[in-house]
Amino acid sequence: MTGAPLVHNPAIWEHLPNARLRSTARDVFDILTARQCPGGAVRITQAELSERLGISQAAVSRAVGELKDVGILEGRTRRGALRIHPLLAGYESEAHMINSISDPDTYLWPLRYESGVRPPRRSDPRAGTMFDPDPDPDGGEDAPLPEALPTLRLAG
Repeated sequence: MTGAPLVHNPAIWEHLPNARLRSTARDVFDILTARQCPGGAVRITQAELSERLGISQAAVSRAVGELKDVGILEGRTRRGALRIHPLLAGYESEAHMINSISDPDTYLWPLRYESGVRPPRRSDPRAGTMFDPDPDPDGGEDAPLPEALPTLRLAG
């Protein structure tokens, strides 16, 4: 891992919520991106991830499997080494990122989640969306606002 911050492809990161990762998988991915070397190689064991997150190795294994299923991590691992998809990996510079991704020797495996913008699932007053999931042919109607806003509570 280098001491300098790594450059990422911002366009692909905007679509990462479409992968619909569970919170444990997202936590594992956050640690992997923080610990990666330029180009996306990460040398860390599931035991280290388990200890860092304070969860069982089985939970870490399921999270890593989920990341592999959607294509964020390479399916093949080499004893304690994982590889983040080249489009999501960090690089030393923008030029290094472009050269690495356009290199014919760089293997770009498929990302298996939607890359387009998806509409919200339901009307959510917290997000300010007024999406009607079942509009009628006349153009639909606005979803009603709730009587009272939900109370936000901090977990802990």
